[in-house]
Amino acid sequence: MQPACSAGRPPFQGEQASGAPELRADVLNEIVRHAESGYPEEVCGMVIGRREAPETHRVRPVRNVANQEPQDDPRGVPRDARTAYKMDPLEQLRILREVDEHRWEVLVFYHSHPDHGVYFSRMDRERALAPDGEPIWPGATYLVVSVLDGRAGGAATYRWQAGEREFGETPVALPSANP
Repeated sequence: MQPACSAGRPPFQGEQASGAPELRADVLNEIVRHAESGYPEEVCGMVIGRREAPETHRVRPVRNVANQEPQDDPRGVPRDARTAYKMDPLEQLRILREVDEHRWEVLVFYHSHPDHGVYFSRMDRERALAPDGEPIWPGATYLVVSVLDGRAGGAATYRWQAGEREFGETPVALPSANP
């Protein structure tokens, strides 16, 4: 199944002109396995490492605490882990300490969309931006994986485009086999 993304753009492979990191097939496979195993709830996590050294990239799943900490979407609709994610702040802190220890950086924040297509929602956008409208993590890429009936159906990355003041979408070619 093809990702539900903007037509005419090449799939995400290698480092993009925008500075998006190259994600190896094994890294994508690990994220896909996490997304599928968490179905029917959203999963979330981070990819850390040195941007220019794909061999350092590490997937770090983060517990979704959306069921324990109820939240509303931007329109005030209640959301839980089936339709939203909220990263456990203590797990994020542990991962950020690992990043500091190795002098790495946060490369990617990822999450899944169970039984929905690939898109960067209004809630995703609001979480990625500070109150002044600037990105909280300017160098980070956001990866969304669609999981339909328990299987990954597509993915795309979203990266801040300062000139447009918007997140640009790049389709992701998922590895064909998820061992």
